[in-house]
Amino acid sequence: MKKYLILSILCSVLSGTAFSQLNRNEVTLVISPVKLDEQSSYSLLYRKALKDKKNWSLRSGMRLLIDTDKETREDSSLSSNEGTVQLDLSAGLQRKLVIESLDKIYLYAGMDGYFNSEFNRKSYETYYGYYWDFGLRPLVGVSYEPFANIRFSLESQSNMNINLQEYSAPGTNKDQRITFNPLNQLAIGFGYLF
Repeated sequence: MKKYLILSILCSVLSGTAFSQLNRNEVTLVISPVKLDEQSSYSLLYRKALKDKKNWSLRSGMRLLIDTDKETREDSSLSSNEGTVQLDLSAGLQRKLVIESLDKIYLYAGMDGYFNSEFNRKSYETYYGYYWDFGLRPLVGVSYEPFANIRFSLESQSNMNINLQEYSAPGTNKDQRITFNPLNQLAIGFGYLF
């Protein structure tokens, strides 16, 4: 999965070099530094600067994790299958907060709305479960542009999650209708502007 994400970033870099003077679009590979070894910590983010509104950008993100066909043997005669398919979609708005004395570094703040879904089967269950939730993520970050087409960012997100289901699956939002985590995720972004 990591190879496919890196390959898609490289393809967008090569296809966008002809339009690099505009720099209104950005494709970013976002990584959670706390869980680098897990596939679930990688996602893609697309930002588009608004032409009419200076310092405002639209954001949309996606994370897809497909991890299926695991067979667990409990003894020599009993085995069970398990796996998961997870999809996270987000969309939002961010505002650039310019620091006057610095050209290549700026702060930003924004808000994302998101939808998470998971289709899975646990090794101890005989059925597949489908779980979903949605919510809002207020965020703040800092970006650094060492070159004209490259942007590094560090972002901190909060999470206000709304869950309308009652289910027994393990997770942070199990059987809770509304949760709020003031510091939910720290993310590092490696972006290409075109």
